[in-house]
Amino acid sequence: MVTDSWTNKLDLDTPAGVALRQLQSALPKDRQFTITLFGSAPIQVAVDRDLLSQDIDLFSDHDELKDFVVKAGLDQDQSDFYIQVCSELNFRTSQRWRTRTQSVQIENCAIILPHPIDILIAKLNRLEEKDLEAFRVVIKKTGHPTEAEMIEELQAAVDLFRPGFDEENAVDMTGNCRRLWPEIFGREIDPRAEIIAPALEIRRKGYELDRPKRDYKRELKEELARYKA
Repeated sequence: MVTDSWTNKLDLDTPAGVALRQLQSALPKDRQFTITLFGSAPIQVAVDRDLLSQDIDLFSDHDELKDFVVKAGLDQDQSDFYIQVCSELNFRTSQRWRTRTQSVQIENCAIILPHPIDILIAKLNRLEEKDLEAFRVVIKKTGHPTEAEMIEELQAAVDLFRPGFDEENAVDMTGNCRRLWPEIFGREIDPRAEIIAPALEIRRKGYELDRPKRDYKRELKEELARYKA
């Protein structure tokens, strides 16, 4: 499991940091706020200030945050570099993400930055060219994730490979891994064989192993069929 932060600096003089300070100045000073970043902004703040994006993706439990973004002049209709207030549901990544965040306090606002590995896993949901660039930048600056780290973390997040609900835009995590590996790790990968099947086997071993009459091979085969390539 990835636990090291990979980076010990948080640069709030970046475009994202400046925008976050601008947002904080528009917040009421009579209570505390907690805001979580995702997308490219945490990488810009924590890894490489030159990784640019046109917006900052964030979420918060504060329902009125969108109003304060407008007050700060940082809504999409107000600024070329804007803040996009999202739902936590938009941050599809490892269930481990809350255990390895960093944070920075700007007066009465706590800014939570997920670990770079969790940002990169989330980028596999889309994997546009700018998402590939995020992988390149993080690896160049930190030496991580290694291929072994990426495989282990994706195994731990295996449920991301399940097909989405009919109402969702289809996310092809398996196909995106096939695209990522030659670009970043220099070889082809079979996600079903190297990520999904081993993860399901680990999960199986954690289930009531004192029941020898169960047909585990059949169950594993049926479970794999739910993770369609």
